[in-house]
Parts: sequence; structure tokens; C-alpha cells
Amino acid sequence: MKRKNRNKRTDAVCLAGPHKDKNLLPLGALMLAASVSSWAQDALPQPAPAPTQASTPVPTEGKTMSTVTVQGKRDRNEQTYQSGLVSAGKVPMAAKDIPQSLTVVNDKLMHDQGKDTVKDALQNVPGITFEAGEGGRIGDNIRLRGFSVSGDIYLDGLRDIAQYNRDTFNLDRIEVLRGSASMLFGRGSTGGIVNQVSKLPRLITEHEVNTTVGTGGYVRLDGDFNFRTDDDAALRINAMTTDWNGRAGMAETHRKGLAVDYRFGIGTADEFLVSLYHLEYKDKPDMGFGWLGDRPSPFPSSQKWYGVASDYQNDSADIATLTHTHRWVDGSSLKTTLRDGSYKRDLWATTARAATGTTLDNFGPNTVVTRGNQTRAGDEHHTFAQTDYTTHTQWLGLKNEWLLGGEYALERSTRFSYSGTPAKPATTVELADNTGVLDTRVKTWANDFRATTLGLYAQDTLQLAPLWKLVLGLRFDNFSGNYERATGGPLSRTDNLWSKRAGLMYQPTEEVSYYASYGTSFNTSGDLYQYDPTTANTPPESASNVEIGAKWELYEGDLSLRTALARTDKYNERSTDAETVPGGTSYLLSGQRHTDSLEFEVAGRLTPQWDIFAGIVFMRGVIDQAGSSAASQLTVGQNPGLTPDRQANLWTTYRLDRRWRLGGGFTAVSENKPANAETSTNRAPGYVKADALVEYQWDANNQFKFNLDNLTDTVYYSSLYRGFVVPGPARSLRVTWTVKF
Repeated sequence: MKRKNRNKRTDAVCLAGPHKDKNLLPLGALMLAASVSSWAQDALPQPAPAPTQASTPVPTEGKTMSTVTVQGKRDRNEQTYQSGLVSAGKVPMAAKDIPQSLTVVNDKLMHDQGKDTVKDALQNVPGITFEAGEGGRIGDNIRLRGFSVSGDIYLDGLRDIAQYNRDTFNLDRIEVLRGSASMLFGRGSTGGIVNQVSKLPRLITEHEVNTTVGTGGYVRLDGDFNFRTDDDAALRINAMTTDWNGRAGMAETHRKGLAVDYRFGIGTADEFLVSLYHLEYKDKPDMGFGWLGDRPSPFPSSQKWYGVASDYQNDSADIATLTHTHRWVDGSSLKTTLRDGSYKRDLWATTARAATGTTLDNFGPNTVVTRGNQTRAGDEHHTFAQTDYTTHTQWLGLKNEWLLGGEYALERSTRFSYSGTPAKPATTVELADNTGVLDTRVKTWANDFRATTLGLYAQDTLQLAPLWKLVLGLRFDNFSGNYERATGGPLSRTDNLWSKRAGLMYQPTEEVSYYASYGTSFNTSGDLYQYDPTTANTPPESASNVEIGAKWELYEGDLSLRTALARTDKYNERSTDAETVPGGTSYLLSGQRHTDSLEFEVAGRLTPQWDIFAGIVFMRGVIDQAGSSAASQLTVGQNPGLTPDRQANLWTTYRLDRRWRLGGGFTAVSENKPANAETSTNRAPGYVKADALVEYQWDANNQFKFNLDNLTDTVYYSSLYRGFVVPGPARSLRVTWTVKF
């Protein structure tokens, strides 16, 4: 059965005629010859093009190169919620050809739901939970299958580990690959990875402006401007400004973003992409409220905020990227990316809790609320170079699809501390006095961390038989960290690690894929840029993922359905026990924990008018082994936290006629508890949160969208930490006017 393509790019073209004298020696080839440390990865193309003109081969180097399809205009109304081509496997491929669980939140879904942050968009992904902004970290603190992925966030396939809150204004989609994937991405990835895919310039001139106003003083303006500048060149500019006064008119966000991308040589043998990205925000953060009686405190979460006017969170990200793709006449390609990013963060926030002696029985409007401080600051500078070479060979009668690559990373982090932080006065539940305090703090240097990574990897996809494929991959990483401290002297460590990946796929038709897979991952002691005298002597932790699953394309390809059964094991986790080693002591890798998960997901179009995106996961996380202390032994058999038994989501829309479209859905999470508090009795109750959409198409170029979030004004808690819990947003209405020209 031939698959239809509903995720159309309607004005795709293929360049024809003489090649424009761009037969350059590939940038990647030059770099490989000079030094393996400058290998880089391509900025990957957008999903599933649908050309409307005849494709014409492009002459290159005196020969005829394979047809290159160039993506042009995209009509979001014609898209579905399906993934199209994805890049989580390092090179563009269909989701069904990846033998692991994969969820894609695409531009259409984010636009329909009005999601303006990556955290909000990820609430569509069962298995993802969130930590509150505590524990020495700020920014997007994400867990997947109960394991932290704070160090496993990527932007166009390159690590995006900096601590900041990410916006969606320049994103085409977000890909969530579950399970160990260190063979593809290096250190980390125990629970999986989150890959943000940026928008790319297209060979057409078209523009879109979205103006959104909403409750709580919400105002957002974002523009997407795409200019065709030549036969093979285009410029794309995305800009955003967002202001929101939030809860009680005090917790606020003020964000600005600008992304400029110039792409030339599109469809030729040598294609280049130059990208500049800037994001900044000046917020008054909400750190939530302390637990009370093993439950979230019953304060009026939708009306009160217990921070003070002097609180702030000022962060920024500045990223420059250069990508070069060279294509050979036999279909091989070398894709090279260089990136340099600078990130700044500075936080002074309030932690609030009911005064000592408060219980659920005596909690009331006059209950005293005590307030503490959270202060931290840091600068980070990341430089990456990554290359992927893909080619096809025929060995021993078998077709081989090769991926050969390398990565070099230089990550530098400087952290600061504050002394002389003034105390914040107490208030009461009803009063919630937000008067600011005088800033008398003194900022001092705390530490520097410098890490270098060299990774080399190879993967082969063998066509064993017409219906069978075997994926085999191997990677070597050298990770070296040097830690300079204000007190205590320097620390350093170097590790050499191997990662493996294997997958077997049975694909009886183009629409069906059954698979089994195995992958490993590792976490070094310096993953998040810090050592202590013991961790500096401790080898990396190890993990593995075993999974079986199936993926189907139904209704002539209009609807994607998948299911998977997986077990993720961290089988030599750092415990509280230590042993003497040369030069000091190290923690024993005697801990073990696992998560079993069963997932179902559907995305696409049931009828020409009816779109759907839905998923459900059942998880069971367990601590299997722990340290020898009495406290550690009490954790054995416990849930490790942020691994709820059940999560589900549904979003669906129906087009009544050419003007009106209605939609809605829900997010549901069972009872949950904070991570790293295995024996704690603190629990956040399960919840169901519903949202709705009404859309009116005025004409071809003007559209009005009404998003009503949290219809029933449910009080729920989606971000948890051992000491605090943060309530989700109250009911809100946002109206968006979309103009295309």
C-alpha cells in the first residue's frame, strides 16, 4: 500500500541546470585531515518534503548527482501531528526505522496548543516529569522514565546542557528518544534524550506573525520571516517577545528572542547554514511552597505568590552555528557542524513554607509563612564540533547503510556564590506581603570546571533479508574534567568509555515495523560540572535499555500508532559506601535501580477533518540495591521518585467546516513523589487537567485562535522537589491572531 504524505511542503523544488561552481573540498574532509577533534554534525532538514515539480538531477564535478529535493512552503493547516522525518537517529529517517521509543512534538501541535516553552510542550510526552528549581540547578529540570535528562538536552543534535528555560519560538519540533543512547550521543541518556530541532530557511518568500494576549497580563508577539534570496539561498528570521505578570501580578516572565539563519547552496553539492540565536529573560520566579503533612500545603495557589519584589532570574543564551553538507554523486554525504555558545544565569529567589508547628488542622489564613533564599549564578561557554559521514555499500551480498562520526566538545563552566544574603521577613498565608528587601549580597567566585570530550562512533544498518534489518553500533568516548575550587584545591579525572547499540527490525510492509533493541549508556562523575574529593576518584555509572516494540502506519499512512515494552537499568549506581583508592577514596558503584515501562501512542489524522495526538505509559520504578548503611537499605524496593505509575495525554481537533475548528484534550498523572527522597512520605496527588481550543479562519491569511487552559481551574502540582512543590498554572485564556503574508 502506498503511503500518503499529509505533512506537506507544498512548493518544494529541485534545482536544475548547471551547478554553480561550488565544487569545494568538503569542510568536513579538511577538518578530518587536520584533526579528529573538529568533527561535527549536520543541522538536519525538516520533515517529509512533498515536491510539486519534476525533480531534475544536478550536475556536479562533471557527473550527475542524485536528485536533491528542496523543502519549500509549509501549510500548517495541511500538516498532521505525525512526526515525518526525524533526526534523533543522527541522520534524517522515518520514525519507524528507529528501533527505540520516539515521541515527536511538532510545530503544528505546539501552535494549536499555544505552547511557548519547551517544558510546556513536553507535557505531551508520557514518561516525562519535572523537578522544581532546587538542588543547585535552575532551568529545564526534566526526568524521563524517572532518570534525569538535565544533561541530555540537545539542539539540532548537539548538546545543550546549559541551565536555562527554553522557548519554542525557533523550533520546528521536539524529539524525545527514550532509553540508553550513548552510542549516538555520548555520556548521559540513561532515560533518553530530548532533541530540539530548529526551523530552517526554505526556498520561498513567506511570512507569519502571531499576536497573543491573555489573562494575567500575557502578551506575546512572534514573527517568522522567510526570504528567498537566490536560486539556492534563503534567509529566515524568527523573533519573539513575551510578557506575563503571572500569579498575583508578581511572579513574572519577560522574554526576548531572535534567531537569524542564512542557508545557501541549497540542493547543490555543497550546502551551508549560518545560524545566530539569542534568548534572554528577566523573570520573577516561583519556587513554590514547602510540603505540609506529607502533602502540598493547601494555600490558595491560584491567587497568592510568596516571593518578594526584589526576586529575579536573569538568564541569557547566545549561540552561533555553522553547518556544511557535502554530497557525493553516489549518494554519500558528509555533514559538519561547528557551534559556539555562551550562557549566563543569575538567580535570587524565595523559598516559602509554613512556620514550624503548623499542621493541616491549624493551617489557615493567619498561618505564618517563613521565607528563605535561593541564590546562584554562573557563566558557561561551550564549543562543539561534530561530523557525520553516511554512505551505502554492498558487502557479501548485503546492503549496508553506514554512519561514521566524531565529536569534539570543550565545555567551560564558572560558578559564583553570594555571601551576606539578607533574611526575608515572614508573612502570612492571607497577606502574602511581596515587599522587596535591600540587596546587600557580595558575589564571589566559587569554582571553574573545564571538560573535554572526544567521541568516535560507527553504526551499520544491514539489510539481512528483504524484510529484516540489523542495526549495530559502537562508540568510544574520552571524557576529561578539571575542577578548580575556591577552597580545597584542584581536582581532575579522565575516563575512557565504550557504548554499544543493537537493534533488529522486521518490516513485512512499508507500513509496519516490529523491533527489538539493546543499548548502553554511562554517566561520568563530572557530567554536571562538579567534583568532590570522592567523586573525582569514582568511575562512571553504567546503564542499559532493553526494548521490544511495534510501529504501524494506518489509514493509508495518515495515522501513526506505536507500542513498546522496555526495561531501563542503571546497574552500577554510585552508593553511599566508599573505599580507599590511590590518592583518596571513591564511592562504590554498588547501587542498582530500574524502570519498567509499557507505552502506547497515536498521532495523525483519523479522517480529513479529525486530528489526534495521544499517549499513555505505565511505569514501575524500583531501587534494587543501595549502600550498606541503615538509611540506604531502607530505600531498597522503593520507588525512586518522579516515576508515577501512570501518565496519559490526549489532544484532538475537528474541523467543522472551512472556517471553524474545535479541539481539546487532557493531561493526567497518577500520584507522584519527589526524586531522591525514596523513604519520604511526601506525595503530590494525581490530577487531570483539561484544555480547549476554538479556531476561526477569517480568510486565507488571517486566523484567530482561542486557547482555554486548565478548564476547571484544577490545583495540581507538576514540578516536585524534596523540600518544595510548585503548583501548575491556574485557568487562563489566550487569544492569538495569526497573519500570513
